[in-house]
Amino acid sequence: MRGSRVIMSARSAILFLFVVSIAAPAWAETAHSLGKTGDWESFTYSDKAGKVCYATARPQRSQHAPKGRSATYISVTHRPAEKSIGIINVTGGYVYKKDEPAVITIDGHKFELYTSADTAWSRNDKAVLQAMSKGKSLQISGTPAKGEPSLDLYSLEGFGAAYAAIGKACAVK
Repeated sequence: MRGSRVIMSARSAILFLFVVSIAAPAWAETAHSLGKTGDWESFTYSDKAGKVCYATARPQRSQHAPKGRSATYISVTHRPAEKSIGIINVTGGYVYKKDEPAVITIDGHKFELYTSADTAWSRNDKAVLQAMSKGKSLQISGTPAKGEPSLDLYSLEGFGAAYAAIGKACAVK
């Protein structure tokens, strides 16, 4: 990575490195934080296609997590140069069971995600974003390739401000 190194807390550094390895393998510059609001943190970086902005959070707690599970988080990403706005994805920290959807539940409203390897993607980003903007909590359930389903519990505290920050940074309304 090029550019100056930013001193981060151990938790932020681990999350940052994991997001980097999944979300942006070919960077022109190092991502930098736009700030932390509640349980969410926003970042921006530029790649060869243009500016990328994303907000991300880690679960507050997990139930039935498989042994050896790596970091898990949810992200919302804007890539305006690619006309890709408000894309929701979840990194499960394990390989999902083939052809088994994951589910986001926001204050009782359920949304199915399709899975591939260790990532789950929303089928209806707009509906999920609307629910996240109004909601207080979010749960993600998924089934690892081996083992029982797990449940990750997230707070939506700060999501609205984090989403606004990435919108402003990437000039997205």
